[in-house]
Amino acid sequence: MQTQDAVSLFIQFFNKALPVFSPQSEAALGELKPEQLRQAQFRYIFSVEAMTSISHLIEDAAAQSLRPAQLHVCFQYLSRVRDQRQRYQEITPRLQGLWLYAVADAELPGWPNTTFIELANSPLVNYWFVVAYGTGLSMTLVAEEKVPSQGSPVAKRVYEGLYTFDEQLAYKLLNLLHLNFPGQVPPPLPPELP
Repeated sequence: MQTQDAVSLFIQFFNKALPVFSPQSEAALGELKPEQLRQAQFRYIFSVEAMTSISHLIEDAAAQSLRPAQLHVCFQYLSRVRDQRQRYQEITPRLQGLWLYAVADAELPGWPNTTFIELANSPLVNYWFVVAYGTGLSMTLVAEEKVPSQGSPVAKRVYEGLYTFDEQLAYKLLNLLHLNFPGQVPPPLPPELP
């Protein structure tokens, strides 16, 4: 069970890490080739479509890793998993493990190697994150859902966050998830250890 202090640490960590990264526009995604995107790191305000593109890149890297890889994914709500069910059915057998974070507002998928972490009544439900982590692999996307301002003509979901290959950032983020859910999320191995 998560503690309020551990949730606060996660939010503080996110807010301190965000300004470190250079801002980019969503248009940058269309300009970068896939191999360039695999090495880019930036902060942004992105649409659901752009977030999904980066998420797929991270998921594919974890599934194609030659060494065991963990994948931590926050869908925010299980109802948002619907369009990704088949994709994850194919990906999860190739992972060391999948940790799925969400509010259980729909049926839990029966994917193998999956640990479900309930986010009801948690501020973490406001974050979309995908972290692929293992020996030789570290890819992190973490973003906070932004509520459109009053009177804004944009009613779509948008996210402000960051995308990076920084091993230390992924390690710290996974440690914070472990602190929040110690019975479900194992402590990560430090990046320098195999």
